[in-house]
Amino acid sequence: MSWEVWTMKSKMSFFDPTLLKKNISRFAPAWAILTLALFLTLPLPLLRRLGERWDSSTERFDNLQRILEEDLLPFGVVFACFAGLLFAVLVFKYLHSARAAYMMHAFPMTRRCQFITNAVSGLLFWLVPCLFIGLCAQGILAANGVGGLGGTLWGLLGKWLLAFLLFYGLAVFTMHLSGRTVIAVLSYGAFNFIFLYLPVLILMLVSCYFKGFDCSFSEKLLRLAPLGAMLTDSDNWVLYAVYGAVGIGLLVLARVLYRFRQIERAGDAMVYGWARVAFRFLFTLCCTLGLGWLLAEIFEIFVNGDRVFLPFALIGCVLGWFGASMMLERTVKVFKNKKIWLGFAAFAGVLVLTVLCLKYDVLGFQRRIPEAAKVESVELWTRDNADGYGSFPSDRIRLTEAADIETVLAAHEKALEHADANRSFTELFDGSSYNTVHICYHLAGGGTLRRAYELNLNDGYSKLAALYSRPETAEAWYAEVLPETFDRVLLEGKLEETVDESGMVNVGYEDLECRDPAALRKAVLADAAAGRLPIVNFLTLNAELFDGGADERGYLYSPDLQLWFEFSRSTPTSFQPLTIPITESATETIKLFTK
Repeated sequence: MSWEVWTMKSKMSFFDPTLLKKNISRFAPAWAILTLALFLTLPLPLLRRLGERWDSSTERFDNLQRILEEDLLPFGVVFACFAGLLFAVLVFKYLHSARAAYMMHAFPMTRRCQFITNAVSGLLFWLVPCLFIGLCAQGILAANGVGGLGGTLWGLLGKWLLAFLLFYGLAVFTMHLSGRTVIAVLSYGAFNFIFLYLPVLILMLVSCYFKGFDCSFSEKLLRLAPLGAMLTDSDNWVLYAVYGAVGIGLLVLARVLYRFRQIERAGDAMVYGWARVAFRFLFTLCCTLGLGWLLAEIFEIFVNGDRVFLPFALIGCVLGWFGASMMLERTVKVFKNKKIWLGFAAFAGVLVLTVLCLKYDVLGFQRRIPEAAKVESVELWTRDNADGYGSFPSDRIRLTEAADIETVLAAHEKALEHADANRSFTELFDGSSYNTVHICYHLAGGGTLRRAYELNLNDGYSKLAALYSRPETAEAWYAEVLPETFDRVLLEGKLEETVDESGMVNVGYEDLECRDPAALRKAVLADAAAGRLPIVNFLTLNAELFDGGADERGYLYSPDLQLWFEFSRSTPTSFQPLTIPITESATETIKLFTK
């Protein structure tokens, strides 16, 4: 008999108001707590700020706008993360109890009707409180004579809704994927970070054994962890819209899973066969890489030696594979199962072969150096996109002359003999380890080859630093990074040194404002074209640290002089200033700041 055959006649095939009313009455406390929390988050801070004294109505308006655009958004996103999971568990928990599941499926309604009614119930638990506090906040603003913030207010609530759609859709999907609430909750947490966690761990594994592997990648990949992405990229409406669409897609996918769900699977860790295979593999992979790196780091700290990864990875592999097997089989007696042992042997064998291939460069990737005739151009940089504070532009330059390409190839050959392959975790995201030189070859036919090496600055590598000092290269770089429009520019940094009677050197710091901002761009380019303003980069800035062999070399990026550009709030780059390092030899530029 098909499960779609009704035991009783029903006029409700898509939605059941009775079930909705039951959900509202049963879960009213959770609904009330969320409403109170959101009220304390939005209307109450507005009341408090409106009660403060302001110098002008414009200042009050700007302050309230900043609160709605920036300060309150993270609270709603965090509430959406927890509320999405809570409401999904409340309305779909019956799937994880065989007795409750049989009872619910005995009612005169199809699974489609049950799913839609329960899913809508969870959405209403968020929509109604948000609508209520939105109206309250709108009334508070109107009562205090503040207009023009309605769009900002409802835009904030719109972002909260899109965030909730993602988290709620993900939570409903995990509730239908698993047959146990605990496993569903853990899976929900894992899915929020696993798509970022696994690539990072895999890149760390490759970089440990692959000398020269460029493991830095775009910060855009942080969007694979939605909670962090929404908290850090709050102005990106497209990002929120994409997340909301993903949440709706997960709800549709959960409906498809529900159609084929077997009631008797309630209580299983994973309900579907393919999900059990994926769960075992992903859980083992996470334990292998995660525990492997954790134990390797602890071992390195205690023995103060080279990092050892493979033995600890195998320990994580054992714990992960058999731990997943125990959860799936619902018993600790899994060691007598030959199939489980065969699966473990296959997984461990692939792990060992992968590590050995990387370590001994079986395929020759690490030793590959392109032929000069096949290189059309090469990009070179020591700082990509941003420094640790997110304000310095990249020092990336592009070289096309044959002599320059030969210089880079010669440095590449030396790097293969002396480079340190380890990479910091920070560099995975922004390439801000300043003792690392990145090389990207653009080959004939459209291919690329990227490498990154931690170099010691000797005679061979000093030629790379000279590439940054050429006037034509510096002029092109400054022409690209200098902003066309800005509100204010300052000269910051070390301007003079004095020696007192005791012999102590005192460094003077002062911020000087530009006397003629319109002439700044012309002055900087003139200094660069005359060879007085090379591109400040790691190779030139920290050369003395390399010569001394200091352990701290390259990790502090603090040029003596910096041009600090400030932008208004209406400018897209208003979230941070722009800092461009210069040198003391830039006489034409410094003239514009001296008194």
